[in-house]
Amino acid sequence: MNWLPGEILKTLIEKGVTFVVYRLPKTDSKVLLVQKTSAIQSFLIEGIEQMEGFVIAPFDSAKTGEVFLLKPDFVLTEKDSLTELEKFLDKLSPTKTIVNESNQQLSKNEYLEKAEYFIQQINSGEYNKIVLSRVISMEIAEAIDYSKFYNQLCRNNENAFVYLLSTPEHGIWAGATPETLLNKNEDGWETMAVAGTRLLTDFQSDSEWGKKDIEEQQMVSAYIEKLLSELGVKQFEMQGPETITAGQIVHLKTTFSIGNACLKNRLGVFIKGLHPTPAVCGLPKASAYHLIEKAESHKRKLYTGFLGPWNISGESKLFVNLRCAEFADNRIFAYVGGGLTRDSIPLDEWQETKNKSRTLLSVVENL
Repeated sequence: MNWLPGEILKTLIEKGVTFVVYRLPKTDSKVLLVQKTSAIQSFLIEGIEQMEGFVIAPFDSAKTGEVFLLKPDFVLTEKDSLTELEKFLDKLSPTKTIVNESNQQLSKNEYLEKAEYFIQQINSGEYNKIVLSRVISMEIAEAIDYSKFYNQLCRNNENAFVYLLSTPEHGIWAGATPETLLNKNEDGWETMAVAGTRLLTDFQSDSEWGKKDIEEQQMVSAYIEKLLSELGVKQFEMQGPETITAGQIVHLKTTFSIGNACLKNRLGVFIKGLHPTPAVCGLPKASAYHLIEKAESHKRKLYTGFLGPWNISGESKLFVNLRCAEFADNRIFAYVGGGLTRDSIPLDEWQETKNKSRTLLSVVENL
């Protein structure tokens, strides 16, 4: 169902309104959150338990501890009338959304050189894994139909958390991420360890997972087990690893289920420990984070941060911000990366980032 007329999203963006529209994995229901004021609140991760709204955490919140909160004045689903929102929008004048500076793109040779350098660092014994990312840019039409783009992104990625957001602090972003950071359900909380990447078209069975992918996924699982142990959480269940599909990509996933009482008053500390996950940063995490900051020539911004609804209509679900892109200056900037281990082959990693970029770039190309 193509909810949200194109004119509504177009007007929200043209008038610089702070908003997010999202759809949870394996559902058809879309939710639109609109904040009447433009600036969004910031808070420290440890204080998340008392917050209500849509959480937006950049990658560097791992260092600063600061995350952002969109506090909606409108919470609208496909069952709701848009009349009051339209009245609010009619009173506003057009204003250009603040666009962050563009990010540097790596040539193929530059990427391969950095990948080789990272693998050398791993082979030196200081690191087990490092995630190298890059930005892929493509020109887009000035009058892109964001409604058509968003609805197609949803159709292509039914197992992903799909969103489109715009804030003065962050500009316009969209994504379709397959990875849960933390999810509240009837029995408690759920997190997952996701790693390993193969093209769906090339994948036949679980027996095809190679040593590199299996070891990479095991590292992420072991990190979460260690974090829970350090928090004194002993009662949790693990399921997996199993193969999951995310659009045209498959990954390995292990799910961790944790009882409500185990994380009471410790959710913020647990989230801070999870972010950034080894799947998007590396291990040891602190060392890998500092190397990424020094060696990557671009800012990750919201890529490999986390986001999602928190205490909205009884839902608290945070997702690692993967398969995402930033819209700026008539261009789309897709952020992609991959985990490097001692068994990584730089050319294969380059191809993996190209495959991942198709999640969003293919949608734009076919509008």
